[in-house]
Amino acid sequence: MQDSITIEHPSVGAVNEITDMWVELAADQREYESYIQPEESKEAVREMIAHRIASDCVYVACVETDGQEQEQTQILGFVTYEIERGAYTLSETRGIIQNLYVTPSKRGAGIGTQLLCAAEDKLHNQGATVITLETLAENTRAQEFYRQQGYDAHRVQFERTLDFTEEN
Repeated sequence: MQDSITIEHPSVGAVNEITDMWVELAADQREYESYIQPEESKEAVREMIAHRIASDCVYVACVETDGQEQEQTQILGFVTYEIERGAYTLSETRGIIQNLYVTPSKRGAGIGTQLLCAAEDKLHNQGATVITLETLAENTRAQEFYRQQGYDAHRVQFERTLDFTEEN
């Protein structure tokens, strides 16, 4: 029998578990040259996740598992999102997908797609007319996933490492 996965807004009690998943996500991104220091960022992320939960800007993918005495909920992944708020007046209302993570052993089962669709629906209901997200240039697997979901490159960010010597 296949477990039934639900997509839902988490309770504040899930903050630590989601934060730990974010640390795993950030650690994985180091392979693609991310500058984020996962462990050093953990407390700030915990506060951000708590704020997102309070603002209903997080979904989790959950499955009920049989424990020894009672059923337990296992979180398999999460997505964080928000409507962009900024100083500029834009011709479109942008929704932003900030983080999307699925436990590695559960990838390829459609969970990321379910989480992304839930966030897209919520952002659409909040008035978003376009949705943006970012992935690192070297993370071709994520890029392919987003292309399969209908996303196209819109903006390209360039970077240059500064290597100044004493002569400069």
